[in-house]
This record gives sequence, C-alpha cells and structure tokens, in this order.
Amino acid sequence: MNKMNYRIALQSKKMLTDTLIKLMATDDYSKITITQICKEADLSRRTFYRLYKTKEDILNEYMALLTTSFLEKIKESKPKHYPEVAAVYFSFWQEHIDFLKLLKRNMLLDTLYNMAKKVAPSIFQIVKPTIKSNEKILEFALSYSIGGLYGMLIRWVEGDMKPSPEELTDILKQTINIAAL
Repeated sequence: MNKMNYRIALQSKKMLTDTLIKLMATDDYSKITITQICKEADLSRRTFYRLYKTKEDILNEYMALLTTSFLEKIKESKPKHYPEVAAVYFSFWQEHIDFLKLLKRNMLLDTLYNMAKKVAPSIFQIVKPTIKSNEKILEFALSYSIGGLYGMLIRWVEGDMKPSPEELTDILKQTINIAAL
C-alpha cells in the first residue's frame, strides 16, 4: 500500500471509529448497523469492508489503542507495587470517562476485563521484572488482581465516578490491609 492509500485508510478508520462512538451515545450498540455507520461517516460499505469485517472489529481496534496508551502510561509512571498500578489504572479511565459511560450505556463494560486480561502479563513484567513465578500461580494472581480492579472500576462507573481516582487507590490500599488480617 502506498503512502497516500495508507493515509486514506487511516483517515477512513478514524472516521468509522468516531462515527461508531458517536452512534453509541444515542443508539444501542447491538442495533447499530454497518450501513448506519457508513452513512453517518459518509463512507461506502465497500470502504468499510476493505478495512473491517464487523463493527466489533472497530471497537476491538479502539480498545487495542487504549490498551497501548495505558501500557505507555504504566511505563512512564514506573510503578513498583500493585496500588501504584491501580492509581495509574483509575486515572487512565478517568481521562476516558466519556468512553466508559458509553460502554456502560451499551452494556459493554466486560470488554474492559478482556482488555485487562491481555495486558496484565506485560504490566507484571514492567512492574516486577526480576520476579520469576510459577506460570500457573502467576495466572491466578493476575486474574485475582484484574478481577479486583475491574470490580472497583465497575462500582466506580455505577456510582457516577465518585470517589476520585486517588480516593479509589486509598480504598484499595485499605482493602488490601483488611484482606491481610
């Protein structure tokens, strides 16, 4: 693909993504059609199918971009412990609060858990690069950690994003202390 076609493809992808996100604010995700996305984006169905197979592919690609952005935030902040990772996680989602609300509105919050499952091993390697753990134990430990953060995030979204990310991190620290009793 030459540079011009590549730029046009990227621009078309952005238009389709922006349109899907816009439509999710007014329509149920399950009822949004490819025809509707294309019409709103002023692109042909042929263009859509050249770039994607389904509307889920658009959402998955956008979630992958968010995942990459989150990993960059983790690398920049250099957390050394779980509560520090949680602080970055909660702050990250506060920055993307409108998208979180759309996921909630469209009953798609579970996509966050799936995203976290994919990225957790990479985060563990960033945070604890020298720790070598039994693979099975690590899988369960990461599942436990992801489940806790995901549960707190869902509770936060359902509570209209109160308390602040900093307060959520403090709640997590207190929860860990209680669990250790």
